[in-house]
Amino acid sequence: MSNYKPVPLGEYLFRRIKSLGISHILGCPGDFNLTLLDHIYNVEGLNWVGCCNELNGAYAADGYARVRDLPGVLITTYGVGELSAMNGVAGAYAEHAGIIHIVGNTARQLQENKIMIHHTLEANPDHGVYRGMSEPIRATSAFLDNEATMASEIDRVLITAIKTRLPVFLFIPTDVVDTPLNGIRLDKPLDLNLSTKPDVEELIAKRILEALEKSERPCILADVLAKRHAATKQTRRLIELSGYQAFSTILGKGLVDETSSQFGGLYNGSMSFPGIKEAVENNADVVLNIGLHLTYSNTGAFSRQIPDNKLIALHPHYCSVFGQRYEGVHFLPVLERLVAEFEKNKGRFAKKNTVTRFEIPVLDKDASGAIRQSYIWQRIGRFTGPDDIVFVEVGTAQFGMPDASLAANVQYETQIYWSSIGYTVGGTLGALVAAKEKNHKGRVILVVGDGSLQMTVQEISTMIRNGFTPTIFLINNDGYTIEREIHGPEQQYNDICTSWDHMKMLEFFGGRQKGFQSRSVQARTVEELEAILTDSEFIKSDRIQLCEVYVPKFDVPWVLRGQVDAHKARQKIAGEKQRKDWDKLVSAGTFT
Repeated sequence: MSNYKPVPLGEYLFRRIKSLGISHILGCPGDFNLTLLDHIYNVEGLNWVGCCNELNGAYAADGYARVRDLPGVLITTYGVGELSAMNGVAGAYAEHAGIIHIVGNTARQLQENKIMIHHTLEANPDHGVYRGMSEPIRATSAFLDNEATMASEIDRVLITAIKTRLPVFLFIPTDVVDTPLNGIRLDKPLDLNLSTKPDVEELIAKRILEALEKSERPCILADVLAKRHAATKQTRRLIELSGYQAFSTILGKGLVDETSSQFGGLYNGSMSFPGIKEAVENNADVVLNIGLHLTYSNTGAFSRQIPDNKLIALHPHYCSVFGQRYEGVHFLPVLERLVAEFEKNKGRFAKKNTVTRFEIPVLDKDASGAIRQSYIWQRIGRFTGPDDIVFVEVGTAQFGMPDASLAANVQYETQIYWSSIGYTVGGTLGALVAAKEKNHKGRVILVVGDGSLQMTVQEISTMIRNGFTPTIFLINNDGYTIEREIHGPEQQYNDICTSWDHMKMLEFFGGRQKGFQSRSVQARTVEELEAILTDSEFIKSDRIQLCEVYVPKFDVPWVLRGQVDAHKARQKIAGEKQRKDWDKLVSAGTFT
């Protein structure tokens, strides 16, 4: 048959993945995915990166997606592997970091006969029970058990991964891996077009352009979903063409070039630096909010107050113009229309004297003594260079680093919404893989706390194994300081093992091997840290290097303290109401 060219299912899948521009597969081998993994090596230019465990693999796939603007691909085995990865996949779902999660499953005959094989739960087991567990954290999935639809289902799931930037799942039984699918299908590229309602998109763009033309003091607020949905280039171009004042959110930090005269600062509701909240909420007459993600930590504990009558919101699921909402319209086709119109006639939308540069205050000008949170974050910001990639850990770092000014074109990533402690170690591995694919010239920098590091530290060995050379800032504050700030500052449950010798860590993980160099340094004072950060060899970052920085145990960034105080105030009100309700239940004899 001239219209049939047999290709094994495994090879078909990986050739489709490679056609998307993805060159690395992450994960862990297991006996239900081994024959599938063999097919990776049949696709030219596709490479395997083995991780120490599946959770770290999921974190790495998430980090890859953020840097590569393509979904990370994760392969795990049935049951134990897919469940181990689930927390990382859930975080990717919450923060729109696309993952293609491929799970090697038991053979169809074993499933049909309910065989009590390893990784199942009980006698006469339902082998599909784990598929149901992941349903809330995926955009779509396919269980490849029907030869007639296997190829079309693979294509459908991959298209969904690209369009939604959410995790998707492919469940592949061991007995279908070599099924001969029709390779002729591979000659036709997948349809990845996001435009579903062109007439509505045109209407929205027209309304936005008219509003911007009429406005006197418009501003642009760039948020994280612009990054997640591969709209960084378009967002930055619109900012450049418009000349408008541009702000970013905590999660969107880095979207706006912080060295630009147009950069207005980081908008975080009432937890912004002085003048920024007023500039966005009061002074601007139109706020074009691109890629908004209205989470607690991304809105200054919900203190954001931008009125609908001046807000234009562009979201992956809808667009809204002054309160009129258009559901089911992805923002990217609309944004591209805006950029195209500004390219043709930017003078039509130009404004005079609309930009005020807000200088970020220096929080700590000490030149000596102990290192405090008010000092370390802004100093790391000054250490960044053009095109660096910076991953900032859950904890005090993610609340402190927003105060830093970044160099031009720095990609800044944190997981402040999902907030899974330990995320950034695996995430940085994924970032390093993505940077390699892109031939990225900037450094990759990890900022992580001592408590978070203990969750996922083993993936540093994977970095060394693959020859990666990140710079790691380890903030040592004797345990879970962010938890101490929230509750139980002296409680034992917020302690960790403090006897780790971090100066030997890189060597232990392979940094001492022949042909691979590493560097480990410590700083307990401002003077020691300055000596390190101004050293030309350290700045060069030509080897994996660790800088351990000691800060006081109970010291926290001002934003974290403000957010915790706001949370405790709400808890106090709720607690008072709860006590009154309990008193009524006691009076009614409920507690017997």
